[in-house]
Amino acid sequence: MTFIKTISTFLITLLFVTSTFGQESKHKTKILLIGTIHFETPHLDTYELKTDDFLAPKRQKELEELTEILKRTNADKVMIEKPLNQQKQIDSLYNAYSQNKYTLTVSEREQIGFRLAKKLNLKHINCVDIFYGMKHDSLVSVTAKEKNQLYILNELGTTANNFMGEIDRVTKQNSITGILKYINTKELLQKNLSLYLKYYAKIGAGENYIGAESVSDWYLRNLAIYSNIITQINPNDKYVILIFGQGHIPILKHLLQNNDDFELVELNTVLK
Repeated sequence: MTFIKTISTFLITLLFVTSTFGQESKHKTKILLIGTIHFETPHLDTYELKTDDFLAPKRQKELEELTEILKRTNADKVMIEKPLNQQKQIDSLYNAYSQNKYTLTVSEREQIGFRLAKKLNLKHINCVDIFYGMKHDSLVSVTAKEKNQLYILNELGTTANNFMGEIDRVTKQNSITGILKYINTKELLQKNLSLYLKYYAKIGAGENYIGAESVSDWYLRNLAIYSNIITQINPNDKYVILIFGQGHIPILKHLLQNNDDFELVELNTVLK
């Protein structure tokens, strides 16, 4: 009898432990990363895309179609590429837009971000950007000249201009939905990140590592953006959409993939 009681106690304990572990299976927030081109060309990047007229009726129709598809996610939050310290200003503009008292500017932050947030009936749109100056950039060309590595920067320039030309052709030939699907493919995301990893990282290697430090500036900014993202997501948020320049997406994707609080949603599963 004692043996049977011991077995019974063990089974009850095992059932309790199994049940407890089941209850601790935590909810993961789904997060959809949308890499975009900059509609208004802000002239902040070394290599930029020549913009289309995104206020034209054809493009406005495409934006409506795009945001109607994204609306189906029932996202709890929409995050955009605006500095965190501009949150109050963005709140004011978004509130005015929600009341039909503000006309959207050409920026994709508003054309996609504001438009989508309003369709989702969100009271707030989240700013998660932060700007870190690329403080080592000015030393890269100097070091390249000193170390006879200017050929690397020339190769970078050719590759970057070809990349921009490719996206420019895609932009002219496709709808906005088509553009986003294309530039968010694994191949295109890798092409963007490789501009830093294939070229910049070589400059000064073995001596002053200016190229690697320049790449670290870019990673630091994206790590800070990532910090802003994860601190603005609540445990009860089921779905979040992030709208950011395409160049940021490969790093942000890597960071979020390695945080088990989140489940990344591939854009091509949403924009079918």
